[in-house]
Order: sequence, then structure tokens, then C-alpha cells
Amino acid sequence: MMSKINILIVEDEIIVYLHLERTLKSLGFKNVYTARSSTEALEIASVKKIDLLFSDIKIEGEVDGIDTAHILQKLYNIPVIFLTAFKDEEMLERASKIDVMRYLIKPYRKDEIEALIKLVIIKYKLGLDDRLIIDENYSFDKKEKKLFFKNKEINLTKKENIFISILIENINSFVSYELLETLIWYDEVVVDSTKRTFYSRVRQKLSDLNFKTQRASGIGLFTKN
Repeated sequence: MMSKINILIVEDEIIVYLHLERTLKSLGFKNVYTARSSTEALEIASVKKIDLLFSDIKIEGEVDGIDTAHILQKLYNIPVIFLTAFKDEEMLERASKIDVMRYLIKPYRKDEIEALIKLVIIKYKLGLDDRLIIDENYSFDKKEKKLFFKNKEINLTKKENIFISILIENINSFVSYELLETLIWYDEVVVDSTKRTFYSRVRQKLSDLNFKTQRASGIGLFTKN
């Protein structure tokens, strides 16, 4: 089961993330990814299904570990374990607004990490079937982030795949344009006409899927009743 679980470490201190990465791999986790910034974390999560997030509360950059965890959890429903070297009341108050599995105070022990991960696996049923059935024709592999039509993979661009992945992770609800645009075009600045063309092209490409839009709420993918 552990070989099926993808773990993301968001940490900008090399010694810390290398130690945690080695610890996780010694416990049998083969798929461990590391990001030193919010941008790197979003990039990894856009192409890999992350099952568990270890995030330092404080990382360098405009977006810290708390906000990064909040975005990833909101989009992909990822269990979060925060890493911190000290108890900063203001930081902990901000972090408390996120559904946090646990806080790990550095330095942490291997047996402590192992016990905590076992609790996460049980609580969130990690490592189970990752194929989501959307309707009679479409399915989505959450692990590989691939969309299938009658079991045949649909060829999507990187941005199209990010867009579809976000909507599927939030199926039957709307995702705001602001959030979508932050994640799809996180590394560039584009004009509104480009965004509208992109949304229109994807909806035409996947015209059988039940997309809905609301000016105030955003875009959503809904199952057909």
C-alpha cells in the first residue's frame, strides 16, 4: 500500500527535507516529492495526485507554507501535516483555519512520523482505488491525473489537464475563476480574452461533459442525474 501513496514535502531547508525524505523512504514510501516554494508545490500537484502533504509553516517567498497548504487542500482535499521549529501563536492561529491532521515540532522522530502516517492512511483511506467514474463514458485516474473516454486516454495539454483535475476534485460544485486562473496561469500573465478562449476550447473539446458556469461562482463539472 505504501508504494501507492504519493507524498509531497514543502520545505525550503535542504537538510530538513532531505532528512524527512530519507525517513519516509526508509518506511517504504517510494513516491516522495519535494518543493522548496509554493510555485514548485503547485506545479507538482498539478501533474501528480498528492495523497499527503508535509508542509513547513514558514517557507521563503510571497506565499508561505500555510497559504500553500490551504490552496492544495481546497483544490485536492489533501491531508496536511505541518512542520514547525517553534510555536508562533500568530502562525498557529492562521494554520488552525486549515483542516490539519497534526503538527510536527522539529526535530521529530522516525517512530512519531510512522505512527502519524498510519493514522492518516486509516482516516483518509489512502492507497485505495484512484479511478473516479464520472459517467457511463468518462472516468478519471486521480493518481496519474488522466482523463479517459470509454477507457481510452484523452490527450490534454498541461493547462487543460490542470483545469480538468481541479474541476474533478471539486465535482458537483463551482470553482471560482480567481482560483482557477491562479493555478492554471501561475507562472505567466495572460489577458482576459486568452482565458475565455481557453475555457471555451476545453468545453468544446469535452462537449459531452456537464460543465456549468455562473458569473459570480465560477465553473463547475457536474455529474448527470
